[in-house]
Amino acid sequence: MRIIEHHLHSAVEVFNKIKLALVTGRSLSLARFGNGEALAMAYEVLLPAERIPFWLEYAGVKQPDENIRKALVTALLEADIVGFSTDRKNWDCAPLLEQLLITYKIRPKYITDAAINWQLHKMSLFYREISKYPAVLVGRLAHQAAPHLRNRGLNIVNTEVIEDIQDLPRVEESLQKGPYFRIALIAAGIPATIFCPKLAKKTGCIAIDYGHVINDLLQPGFSNKDLPRATQEWLTTRKN
Repeated sequence: MRIIEHHLHSAVEVFNKIKLALVTGRSLSLARFGNGEALAMAYEVLLPAERIPFWLEYAGVKQPDENIRKALVTALLEADIVGFSTDRKNWDCAPLLEQLLITYKIRPKYITDAAINWQLHKMSLFYREISKYPAVLVGRLAHQAAPHLRNRGLNIVNTEVIEDIQDLPRVEESLQKGPYFRIALIAAGIPATIFCPKLAKKTGCIAIDYGHVINDLLQPGFSNKDLPRATQEWLTTRKN
């Protein structure tokens, strides 16, 4: 399967799909697949271990394995909306994702651009719509970013920190025991991709892979060019 940009659903179409799920009381999940997910899925299938970069730990996976690979394949099959990177300059993005789709014989039914999180973030309608429902914010920066979302009018009823994929069982249990929520914004790298379809299925919520948009809440203007710096700062903090 070739990821062709004009075949991807637009941000408006994705927003309308989210709104319909909210209005009708249905669950919905949006999972995004980019560099990190492609590498973790390709580990020892299309790529040897030595090709896996150090920064994957920043994305929530210290060492890919068969279980993580299977979890990502499951997310790819079960997510209601799948965001794919369209980056063709980098082998780790669209070309590798396309090869993985062929290898695993998967054709997602509803696809959009992996940058859909940024596109929704720029839509005032998106925040206006989800502000009508109780929401949780999940991710490494959840506690710091929650006040910024509340300033946008969101009803954030709970926050949970995910540092890496090992945190998922604890966070899942805590969310299910905590306050009722209809929206889950999950900014946790590869764990978010895995968690969104699973959480939506278990709780009936709208689970959205929020990604580095959470960084923009704390550092307005944050973009992909800032990722190397953010990664290095995180690694330095971990070492200290």
